[in-house]
Amino acid sequence: MAIIDQNGGGCLKSPACGAMFPAYLLKPHPVNLKPGESAQATVCYTTGKTCCAKTQEIAIKKCSGFFIYKLPPACLKRGRYCGDKEKREPECDEMKLLYGLIKKYPGKSCKDIKEKRKDATSGVYWIKPGGGQTVQAYCDQETDGGGWTLVYSYTFTNYRAFRHGSNAITPRPNWPISHHVGNFYQSTTPPVSETDYNAMGFDLWKSLGSEFMVKSNINHWIACKEGTGSLVEFKTGSVLCRIIKNVASKCHNYVPDQLILHAAGNPAGSTLGPDLIRSQSNSWLKEYYYFESNTRTGNWPTHDPCGTNSLNHLTNVNNPHGNIYIR
Repeated sequence: MAIIDQNGGGCLKSPACGAMFPAYLLKPHPVNLKPGESAQATVCYTTGKTCCAKTQEIAIKKCSGFFIYKLPPACLKRGRYCGDKEKREPECDEMKLLYGLIKKYPGKSCKDIKEKRKDATSGVYWIKPGGGQTVQAYCDQETDGGGWTLVYSYTFTNYRAFRHGSNAITPRPNWPISHHVGNFYQSTTPPVSETDYNAMGFDLWKSLGSEFMVKSNINHWIACKEGTGSLVEFKTGSVLCRIIKNVASKCHNYVPDQLILHAAGNPAGSTLGPDLIRSQSNSWLKEYYYFESNTRTGNWPTHDPCGTNSLNHLTNVNNPHGNIYIR
């Protein structure tokens, strides 16, 4: 069932006016038509949390003191417009239209949804990673071509004293770290935004893809493909990274090239997170991104665009945080 909001320019809450998929005009209603003149207009259907899941063309004709609308059948199973009592058979593929938008039709991943819905925009979708439980997850469908599933959103415990041992990332995923126990909350709840600090269960990451992207508002954004190392397989080795966006003010276009696990930066092996390093760095310590999640080790969560384990990240940033995506 669908309705038309004549005001245009705003997303309707779904459901509305008894309609599960209300429609609104993308642009304001035409006002300069003379009697007898017609104009084409575009309506958007709101489905769940997606403001414009489907567009459809309609015709508007101006008569003396009123408008007439030529509305094609709503492209939904058993769809009809408010006030139209005529039942119609579906004229489109419901699964194709609503893929990833409702729990009934989950995608396998954000990449899968992007491949099937070329017009998909960033937002929350339903996915079924690994063929298991159906969950809601945030998809970045714009950065570097889209298809990225958000698996981890984190913040810091002491950003103002970044290099102090009291600083770590929080929460932490349940990745297979060393035998040492972290002292921060471990999350297995998929984050639904970049500031929803949670982490999808690590065992599901590899079902979403092998390429990963790290975004942060204090360090450069990078995307990395597997070499001999793999984040989703939790394997030490080389990674093939590239810059997605320069964020920090120093060392533009520098990227890490190695993924180290467990003992990175600490021979005792008491670290609690993966370590991305830049092996070409002249520094003794070469950390670029270090996902330390424990304040008991004396280490700190490096976010250094130069790969020197130094304080080259952006400072005085409101709500400092970071994210890991898989594609």
